[in-house]
Amino acid sequence: MLELLRVQAQTQAQLLTNCVIALARDPLSPDQLNACASAARSFEATAHMVGLEAGAELARSMEECLAAVRRGDIELQQQLIGMMLQAVDLLDSMAKLPRTTPIAPLPHLTAVAERTETQPSKHKPVILVVDDSMEVRELERKLLRFRGYDVVTAADGLEAWYAVLSGNIDLVLTDIDMPLLDGIQLTRRIRKDPRFKKLPVLIACDKDNVQQRWRGFDAGATYYVIKGTFHDTLVEAVATRIGPTEF
Repeated sequence: MLELLRVQAQTQAQLLTNCVIALARDPLSPDQLNACASAARSFEATAHMVGLEAGAELARSMEECLAAVRRGDIELQQQLIGMMLQAVDLLDSMAKLPRTTPIAPLPHLTAVAERTETQPSKHKPVILVVDDSMEVRELERKLLRFRGYDVVTAADGLEAWYAVLSGNIDLVLTDIDMPLLDGIQLTRRIRKDPRFKKLPVLIACDKDNVQQRWRGFDAGATYYVIKGTFHDTLVEAVATRIGPTEF
């Protein structure tokens, strides 16, 4: 049953892609707006059933954005449509990603990480976690290390930029509001450097702040995660961009 639902999610992701492409050809069509919103809702429902929480959240954000367009709160310009196309590409990738083992509760993370550190391993993707909150950095670090990723941290955007310049980073996960250099500025700086054009950048956004998500996409972010839902979405979002590990 679960496998059938995952196939259904893939089909719905492709349908949503076709809807957004049709919308790009005719941005003023109410029928196309409604079709895209309906496809986003369908994907969100199926994604919840198969445990693709990051995909469900992204589909819900697309539906909210389309609703804002229909109300006249925002204009559907080509830049916004481009962001939607990027979003549906992510949804399609998530739907095709192999199902991973559920994340264990936090109290066991430290012990597991300590055991794995003593064992020889293959090259692991390196993730840069950027947040001025030590508690948040530690939570994200433990979650990602438990799933087999190497993690380095930075307390602000400027420190993170120097870490990126080392050339050893495979993905950046950054907060938005930080001293010295915020997450949006950090993302823009990364995207302006040709060496890091394809470096995945995930933005950590507040749950009900849709504007933060689109500011992140506008700056060049690859995707976003919602604060407070890291257990459900963070590892899934990372695995979608740089692949799961054999943890």
